[in-house]
Amino acid sequence: SIPAGQKVAMLGRVGSGKSTLLRLMSGLYAPLAGSIRLDGVDMQQIEPAEVRNRMGYVGQDPQLFMGTLRENLILSDSWINDTRIAETLKALGIYDIVANHPLGLDMPITEAGGGLSGGQRQRVALARALVNRPSVLLLDEPLGALDLKLREQMQLELKELQREVGITFIFVTHDQEEALTLSDRIAVFNHGRIEQLGTPREI
Repeated sequence: SIPAGQKVAMLGRVGSGKSTLLRLMSGLYAPLAGSIRLDGVDMQQIEPAEVRNRMGYVGQDPQLFMGTLRENLILSDSWINDTRIAETLKALGIYDIVANHPLGLDMPITEAGGGLSGGQRQRVALARALVNRPSVLLLDEPLGALDLKLREQMQLELKELQREVGITFIFVTHDQEEALTLSDRIAVFNHGRIEQLGTPREI
């Protein structure tokens, strides 16, 4: 049970069940037993489009789509306007990249990221997950592919971002320092079970 607005780390070695649980939360997997509830409502009873709106998801690989930056951010949610996109990009510190590009939001994104650095691509992926203001943001080792210096910088930026937007963050990591730095509570996973749950100090 996770109170609204908390930052919870799921910590454990590869294969301990962290990402499987995160994908269950996101609706990518359906539980074989039990239920996952958001604000008391069984996720299986919510339409897939509504789940996508309420649960933002960012994986380790940003997986940007070929097209324009705008298309990457709005996906099928055409109601999201340029003002909302600009607000989200500013919160993530990448608005200047768009503002200084001659094509603006219509700048092309190729499969390789369209000339964006690794950190910028990850910020675009975060913007895509946050632009519709979800209740919960699920992060599956989103900083794992970055070098140490950039990963440390992004850790601080994620912490500040969560403070600003105030939504619940649930993230997977096998990095103890990352879990201790970013979270209010840590769930330690081992062979599909939570062995320990507590604050960073308790852990």
